Amino acid sequence: MAKLVLNTTTDLMKVPDGAGIKLHDGRSGKVEENMGDGQWLSVEFEDGEVELVHSQDIAEVYEPE
Repeated sequence: MAKLVLNTTTDLMKVPDGAGIKLHDGRSGKVEENMGDGQWLSVEFEDGEVELVHSQDIAEVYEPE
């Protein structure tokens, strides 16, 4: 899975559904839905929980498999 570089210029509007996400707290999940506002992603975590994640919480973004 290719890692997408995440920095202050990353356009979250372009993060596709199915992309992998790793948060600063160490949790990982998959983008279920991009809200399209450039700040929020709906992410399903490995334990099945779905949560809205803010851009400031995201450490890494991976291309969908």
